[in-house]
Amino acid sequence: QVTTLALEGEDGRPASLLRAVASDRAGGWYVTAKDSLLHVSAAGRIRTVATCEGCCNIALSPDGSALFLADYSNHKILRAEVATGAVSTVAGSGEEGGADGVGDAAQFCYPSGITLS
Repeated sequence: QVTTLALEGEDGRPASLLRAVASDRAGGWYVTAKDSLLHVSAAGRIRTVATCEGCCNIALSPDGSALFLADYSNHKILRAEVATGAVSTVAGSGEEGGADGVGDAAQFCYPSGITLS
């Protein structure tokens, strides 16, 4: 089944360039746009969760408290807290590369996907 929502945003209309979606357990969706991480409620209301440029894919944590984002433009993996919108770097130095490591010792080359298990 496909459903189209007429989106009304507290923060205005969503950006025209939507990049990724992840569903929450309440019938809503998290969406990455050009420079924002948005939450779209089951009723179609939009609110900005966090500002993040260059994020092209997202995954919701199992407990629903955080989103993990593949930051394509900045070569990082980010964590955004759903409740506060605080964004932190989980891994990646910000330099383009391909090095295994923990935290900022890791390097990525335009990460474009993320999955949690």
